[in-house]
Amino acid sequence: MSSLLNDERPPVFCPGCSHARITQGLDKALTSLDLKGHQVAVVSDIGCSGLFDTFFKTHAFHGLHGRALTYATGLKMARPDLHVIVTMGDGGLGIGGAHLLSACRRNLNLTLLVLNNFNFGMTGGQYSSTTPSASLST
Repeated sequence: MSSLLNDERPPVFCPGCSHARITQGLDKALTSLDLKGHQVAVVSDIGCSGLFDTFFKTHAFHGLHGRALTYATGLKMARPDLHVIVTMGDGGLGIGGAHLLSACRRNLNLTLLVLNNFNFGMTGGQYSSTTPSASLST
């Protein structure tokens, strides 16, 4: 089992961020399934979760905020043989919420990882659609 992590672009996140563990977990899952880089496509949007497409030696597509599932849907329809993995944050999920419903209706066998940190972290910590109402976000 060989890691699919990109040696030239190692994952770096803020101290204490769970995204680093998610990156390692995804790599472990892909290697335990004995998948090769040419069999996988990572689709991402904006934010910290949008860095995932550079961390893996796979096919990759980096798109607009909230639109990762639309790109992944097109990719999966064109290449049903690929294992398509979508990474998006809670911000992308909120902005592209209707795309989640649409992808579920199509049932195309996509994998969606929502990396929820309850705020728009890369732009100063503004509230996102998943921030609990009684929370302070700074």
